[in-house]
Amino acid sequence: MATVQTFDRNMIKTYLATTNCKYLQDQDGDFVVRFSRDEDTGCELSLWMIVGGEQHELYTVRVYSDKQIPKKDWGRAMMLCNDWNDHKRWGKAFLHIDNPDTDTTGQIIVEEQLDLETGIHQELLNDFTATVFHSANLFWTEANQKGVF
Repeated sequence: MATVQTFDRNMIKTYLATTNCKYLQDQDGDFVVRFSRDEDTGCELSLWMIVGGEQHELYTVRVYSDKQIPKKDWGRAMMLCNDWNDHKRWGKAFLHIDNPDTDTTGQIIVEEQLDLETGIHQELLNDFTATVFHSANLFWTEANQKGVF
């Protein structure tokens, strides 16, 4: 039976070791795996595994695309995200815009977060991370098939 552990970055490293993915770690200690362009998704995806919170108890899996959404398409992008969020259980998709008054492009992000203050076992962390990345692949595959962007 799996043992619940205190969540830390070593658990993310353990997950990454099981995937044989090459990863980078930023100055905050967060992890990123960059994937090359895929015909099904029509884009390049970056998988971020982020530790946050005052006690480093929050785990965020965030998937970015290299697709920049021009301002003229923001409404269509929000509708795409709303439709996804209405029909899919996870991951949450949203259009991120730093400053709507000055930005000319935005970016769709697919993410999920967990509060792991009470801990987690390695298998669940692995499954959660893989599920969020899989859902982001599905999101972009559907968007690509629909010819949205």
